Amino acid sequence: MPDTIKRNVMEIDRRSNLSYEDFRRDYLFPHKPVVLSGALDKWAAMTKWTPDYFKKKYGSMKLTIDGKDYSMADFIDLVNSSTDENPAPYLRNAIIDRFQPELLADIQPLPSYFSPNWLTGPLSQLLRSRLHDGSQELYIGGKGGKFPFLHFDSYHTHAFISQIYGTKEFTIFTTDQTPFIYVRPNQYNASQIPDLEKPDYQKFPLFAQAKPMLFKLEPGETLFVPGGVWHTAKMLSPSISVSVNRANASNWSSLTRDMYTKAPLPMKPVAAVYLTGMRVVRSLRGS
Repeated sequence: MPDTIKRNVMEIDRRSNLSYEDFRRDYLFPHKPVVLSGALDKWAAMTKWTPDYFKKKYGSMKLTIDGKDYSMADFIDLVNSSTDENPAPYLRNAIIDRFQPELLADIQPLPSYFSPNWLTGPLSQLLRSRLHDGSQELYIGGKGGKFPFLHFDSYHTHAFISQIYGTKEFTIFTTDQTPFIYVRPNQYNASQIPDLEKPDYQKFPLFAQAKPMLFKLEPGETLFVPGGVWHTAKMLSPSISVSVNRANASNWSSLTRDMYTKAPLPMKPVAAVYLTGMRVVRSLRGS
């Protein structure tokens, strides 16, 4: 991160064994990022999942990452030898119940912070093709690997990113920093700035005023990224993470706005009625 930006760095809250009521009041509804610890203590993955575990158990499994084919064994070898100058491919957004469903048993029980989840259940069938119930997603990468761009998650869903192995460095910009982010004209949730570590201030002068949160996420910690909060990550070592996306009363109005805006003109009334109806029913059920 350039010195210009580092001078503006803000701290992120870190909370251990936070009650759900306090999380809801202080972070979920205010849309405030936080690093949570103590929520993954019962996950078997915390003691089982390492790069070598995936190599030994799934070595012959075929992977396609950014259009290139690998075996799991070859991919893990690249992860273990990854450097800042020559980073390994980054396996990201692999939906675990399609990738290797048996892995789901290792990441239970889900923390209470992940509830309620309005992306699942009989009322949410029309959302599944886009948001796949908020299912758990797997990320594996090596030192120097990065998420390809600064973004916030589609439809203003919340993200919970749980670190299983290794260390990631996150850069976050809260929603009030959006004027300095240079949003892509054709992609409302992605920045035009290609490399936050080497920004072109002649092309993106306002970015020098941006105030990021810059911090490390360690094993056993979960990062809550509220809908609309800009974020990206770089791996400081071989890394394994799991993420989920969520929508509920705290961000449903933003999701509804996004989906209504993107719906074809003939479908806009249907989308509005459907999404508003879901909120009413879910609210009445208290789910």
